[in-house]
Amino acid sequence: MVDQFNLEASGTKQGSESDFTVNNVAPVVSSVTLNNGNAILLNENTTTQIQLSATVTDVNGCGSEITSVLGYVYRSGISYTGCDTLAEANQNYCYPEVNCTEDSGTCTGSTDSSADYTCNIALNYYADPTDVDTEYPLQNWLASVKAIDNNSAVQRSELSTGVELNSLPACNVTPNIAYGSLNIEMIISPLSIISTISSTGNVGINHNISGSNMCTNYPACTWGTPIGVTRQRYSLSSSTTYNSGTTLTTTPTFVATKLPKQRTTTKETVDIWWGISIPTGIIAGDYNGEVFLTPIKSDIADW
Repeated sequence: MVDQFNLEASGTKQGSESDFTVNNVAPVVSSVTLNNGNAILLNENTTTQIQLSATVTDVNGCGSEITSVLGYVYRSGISYTGCDTLAEANQNYCYPEVNCTEDSGTCTGSTDSSADYTCNIALNYYADPTDVDTEYPLQNWLASVKAIDNNSAVQRSELSTGVELNSLPACNVTPNIAYGSLNIEMIISPLSIISTISSTGNVGINHNISGSNMCTNYPACTWGTPIGVTRQRYSLSSSTTYNSGTTLTTTPTFVATKLPKQRTTTKETVDIWWGISIPTGIIAGDYNGEVFLTPIKSDIADW
């Protein structure tokens, strides 16, 4: 103590020393956001990185006090209780315990209590869609963020409004339709050249199928004698005779391939059998053309 002349008081110190304890307070998670609130658009046949973000506040400090922040993303029908452990992970509907990292510069020092965190979630291409004409049109995708401090105090917050995950009708077709070496008037019957369609999206699909003429200088087809598109035929069944096959045309034709939705790491597949009839009066050469398969989301019963 000093007086108005800045002279210090004489004598011993006043009072006595006392111990006190600073209690730990559990962290608080707020402002949970998934994919910036936008519908999720997947990429076919690969994963899609989306972001889950949140703010973590701890009045004991935002620095070393927070030891772990974990993110959980799941279809709303599964709920957090169905996706709160790694054992429940499923690439259709549950992505649990993703490590989140503190955004640089958001915790400014020992007197700061809040920091922002970002969790990068890699959604698989066959994750369940929740838009219209799907298995779960009344659901959406939710997320939770859980923070743990250095005293093992835990707090979790869930996204209040979910986001849709959109349908992705997609497929891959292999191999090329290779008819080999044929002579004039030869017919491939029964249809025996197989093309395999495999799933690369998150819905069951049918297809529109069309094609082109085959030429020795495709796609220009400016000389020679093209093989008309209608000389090719196809079927979803093996051992189909050429005359019983469906004629390929330049107009897209609906075909109920009924390729199911992929649900495991094993792709769903369906085969198409092809054949051709070689007309008379064409010149010899290597003939090429194209077949176009456009995937269409199928009825849910066929998923």
